[in-house]
Amino acid sequence: MWPTFRDGDTIEANTDTIAQVGDIVIAKHPWKDLHIVKRVKHIQSGGYFLEGDNPDPTGTEDSHNFGAIPQSLIIAAIPQ
Repeated sequence: MWPTFRDGDTIEANTDTIAQVGDIVIAKHPWKDLHIVKRVKHIQSGGYFLEGDNPDPTGTEDSHNFGAIPQSLIIAAIPQ
């Protein structure tokens, strides 16, 4: 999520919040065994479309690569 967050930053997120457009979320990656931090770009019938804040489109792996993710993969949100 560079430039919004940098390696080593500590963030607090709410597990009781339903993510909305513009929120930053912590989610399970749909293909890999890792967590990702991305921004909700839009919500569609297939789930949440997530994008990184990195202005370099090749510098982030997000919904442009893996598509929208279901709400069940959203762990927590940081409301904006």
